[in-house]
Amino acid sequence: MQPLIELENVVKSFGEHRAVDNVSLSIRKGEKVVIIGPSGSGKSTLLRTINCLEPMDSGTMRFAGKPAGYVQRGSELVPDKPRNICALRTRIGMVFQQFNLFPHMSVEQNVMEGPVTVLGESKANARATAMDMLGKVGMAEFADRYPASLSGGQKQRVAIARALAMKPDLMLFDEPTSALDPELVGEVFDAIKQLAVDGMTMVIVTHNMGFAREVADTVIFMENGSFLAKGSPGDFFQRQCEDPRVQSFIDKIF
Repeated sequence: MQPLIELENVVKSFGEHRAVDNVSLSIRKGEKVVIIGPSGSGKSTLLRTINCLEPMDSGTMRFAGKPAGYVQRGSELVPDKPRNICALRTRIGMVFQQFNLFPHMSVEQNVMEGPVTVLGESKANARATAMDMLGKVGMAEFADRYPASLSGGQKQRVAIARALAMKPDLMLFDEPTSALDPELVGEVFDAIKQLAVDGMTMVIVTHNMGFAREVADTVIFMENGSFLAKGSPGDFFQRQCEDPRVQSFIDKIF
């Protein structure tokens, strides 16, 4: 099966610091990849680079077999035209640590906004899509509420519905539960697990090892901008953990 997204030798630096260091990754349609690792290891930067929120310094990215996000001009790699990047982002949904909901809009309006303003859908179609996506994350009954009246877990589920309303081919989750109280984490992970069951292609950055074991097809340990270990959950947690650095990290998390 042709990979949905391919990264090859991707480099992203901030001054002298290489946040992403020659990373290569291939993800097939329907695959769930979980990336773990210490803070500052480059996980979030990698996701932002995939979504063209951070321009990579070198390397290549292909989406559905075609070059994506960047073009080569002579010896220099530069971001593609804004309209092409916007088109790519409609196919790549992203959920951040913070919810970033519009406070002056209801839950339903928040989820409708992208399809109406970016995809040009009618309000009637966007509303139907919004209610469908809210139903997927268990938030349909809160459609008329405003963000200020929601818990953190509820806000994050609305943020997931908002991303899904764009009908993306790939979803990126950047530590989606890190800003939540512990008792609210489960409801967000349950929503993501349902997406996994539905066959959504996903890259998830998290520190939750139990979630990684349960959902991932592939688990990657990232440190200092590089992939230090990679494998299926069974392989990763049973054999890759023979690496003392990976084992030390997991021991601290558990």
